[in-house]
Amino acid sequence: MLKWVEIDLAAVDANIRWTLRRLDQGVRLMAVVKADGYGHGAAQVARRAAARGAAALGVLTVEEGRSLRQTGIRLPTHLLAPVLPEQASAAVKLKLVPTVDTLKAASAFDACAPKGFPVHLDLDFGLGRWGIPPRELRGFLAGMARLRKLKLAGLSAHIDYVAGKNAVEAEEKLRAFGAIARDLKRRFPGVVCHAANSSVVMDFPQWQLDMVRVGNLLYGIDPSARKTAPLKNPWRFHARIIALRPIAKGSSIGYASEYVAPRRMLVATVPVGYSDGLTMVPEKRDISLGSGYQYWGMLRGRKAPFIGRAAIAHTLLDASGCPGARLGDEVLLPVRRTAASHHLPRIYS
Repeated sequence: MLKWVEIDLAAVDANIRWTLRRLDQGVRLMAVVKADGYGHGAAQVARRAAARGAAALGVLTVEEGRSLRQTGIRLPTHLLAPVLPEQASAAVKLKLVPTVDTLKAASAFDACAPKGFPVHLDLDFGLGRWGIPPRELRGFLAGMARLRKLKLAGLSAHIDYVAGKNAVEAEEKLRAFGAIARDLKRRFPGVVCHAANSSVVMDFPQWQLDMVRVGNLLYGIDPSARKTAPLKNPWRFHARIIALRPIAKGSSIGYASEYVAPRRMLVATVPVGYSDGLTMVPEKRDISLGSGYQYWGMLRGRKAPFIGRAAIAHTLLDASGCPGARLGDEVLLPVRRTAASHHLPRIYS
């Protein structure tokens, strides 16, 4: 095998257990498995989460929900983004819990759902993707009251918080959402209110409310600027060296001869490129395309910097600082997990 992803499900297990221990008593965990479980395999992660006590799963689309149902997963599964009205019937048949932010969409569900069908409303606090402006919630609820089959089961918000950047603003928004949630629960007892994702769970644990929606933490990604979480990394992306050759100082290589060797070098070729997701978006914050930064792979425990830019299916590495490098050696490569091609074999352990 020339390229593959190793996924350690025991590491996912450990991260789920650690996350659950951080939750206040009675707070439910929604395991977010959108984008094929951030590239780790939605069904595999969903089963682990269900076994550890997750109350629900989170996906973005009807298609993602259908894929889970086809694998036999029956845990309550929430559509975290609104769907088109014409998709309502499919969502109902699959018993997916929708997020609605328009009366048109709510009416579409009311037309095809059984009585008591649960829906969640989403409020927009500035992220701008979707959601009901908070000032319009009262009117929206009045409109929903005319839809006899729907049951208001939840209220959510996606706070535009980036750790280390807008903490004061984010907490003000969480406080505003909390006030709305308290008022709504007086009118609709049992409504599940949730606004905390991984970064909010870490940096504002007092805003866990009734349920948290956690993705990053499950996959070993720590979004906090304040704390360090003892998470385990379940993801390793490997490729084997398929060519290895020395080049002289001053030699030009790559398309358009754009790279000129500053010294004598040992150049390794790996059969991975941007069609696999390589260098599309950096995996880590300290690797970027900006001035002074560079991508690299890890070869024999040492950094092997990328040479030039990744091609569609191949990338060159500087293996000069990796004594003993040879054909067939494994290189550990950085890749944004959600950008990694679905065609890459996943090996689970």
